[in-house]
Amino acid sequence: METDKFYNLLSNQNLLNQETVGELKLLTTKYPWFQLGWMQYLKNLKEIESPDYQEELKKVAVLVNDRKLLYNFLNIEIQRKSQKTELEKSVQDSNQDEKGSGNPLIDKFLSSKPDKIIRNNNNQGSSENENRVDIAEKSDAENDDIITETLAAIYMQQKNYEKAINAYEKLSLKYPEKSIYFASQIKEIEKLKNTNL
Repeated sequence: METDKFYNLLSNQNLLNQETVGELKLLTTKYPWFQLGWMQYLKNLKEIESPDYQEELKKVAVLVNDRKLLYNFLNIEIQRKSQKTELEKSVQDSNQDEKGSGNPLIDKFLSSKPDKIIRNNNNQGSSENENRVDIAEKSDAENDDIITETLAAIYMQQKNYEKAINAYEKLSLKYPEKSIYFASQIKEIEKLKNTNL
């Protein structure tokens, strides 16, 4: 099969017939690693409603890397129909919206006079503000569970030497089998810290 004819079959599935199935079978025999050829051969078998389709599908499903791609290629008309129905539905929905019937949930909210829902934050007590400060302080504090070698290395690259040393000390306690490595990293950071002062 010539390259141009193969590409023509790919772009125009209506040309698939009994004659092309033979040519595609020869192509897959000659080039068994050519996955697109196998997919096109299967598509041809499906189009002519060949009884060999199911048997060949089992073989080709093993040969093709991406079965989802194979499924989509073989069932493109189903996808086109579903896209067409989705498009028709969205056109109908947009026509209804233009007629004035929008989202009923939003309409209900707007009709409930939302200005009554808005609270004035100026009248709230100082205890809530203190609670917000506590939460902010807790979020700023480091959690020992999230300290990793990567985080320590990032601190070191950012020249935040105190945090890097602290992270390596915590890692040394967390992973005692690597404590020698962490100690050498701390010494390295101390040297960098002293040279950059």
